[in-house]
Amino acid sequence: MFFKSYYNPGRGIDKNAPPKKGLALYIELLTIDFWGFISLNMIYVICCIPIVTIGGATIAYHELCCKLIRNEHVFTFSDFFNSFKHNFKKGVLFSVVLLLVLFDLFIIYTNAIALLENGFDSEGIIFLSVGSIISILITSLFSYLIPMVANLNLNFLFQLKNAFILMIIGGWRTLAVSVLNIAAFILGCTYFPFSGIILLIFGFYILIFTNCFFTWPIIEKYVVLSQNELCD
Repeated sequence: MFFKSYYNPGRGIDKNAPPKKGLALYIELLTIDFWGFISLNMIYVICCIPIVTIGGATIAYHELCCKLIRNEHVFTFSDFFNSFKHNFKKGVLFSVVLLLVLFDLFIIYTNAIALLENGFDSEGIIFLSVGSIISILITSLFSYLIPMVANLNLNFLFQLKNAFILMIIGGWRTLAVSVLNIAAFILGCTYFPFSGIILLIFGFYILIFTNCFFTWPIIEKYVVLSQNELCD
């Protein structure tokens, strides 16, 4: 049960049933191999301990979540480690970038807490405004960039450019993932170390899967389909 290593539609699924959308689809996909990904969540945390491996592990996790969303077969552990090894060199660079992003968010968070405790002035309001904008831009950009890097074999600069464009096209989806990521970061910092236990057990899976659920349809529509049309 806890080490189920594959995804496949179970018996008894009505092929003629109307396709699920929205929250119903989200819950169905999130829970279809829930225990397998819960087990993988702990392995993901262990793989992140050497620090330089954070990027590769994160890319691999995004790849599996996007496969789940595309209704592809997922051999949970073998697919994760194959992707982790394949993206190891790329992941080292991403580890540095992700750590810088987390550090920037932490600086904004600690200064915001200090301002809340000491009261606002005009400079404080400006700082919070600028900090909020930077946080939204950073979290939104990576919400689109990492799934593309994980699933598409395209030039990195091309993917980076598309991530900026998709941030705008995404509209409410972009806002949703940004709010989710910022809220998760704030709660994680505020309630640490209790929050670390939640992240270790299932938090990263829910966070990464939700990001992919919101952003991958936009990536598929405007990047994947466009590339397929060019190839045709």
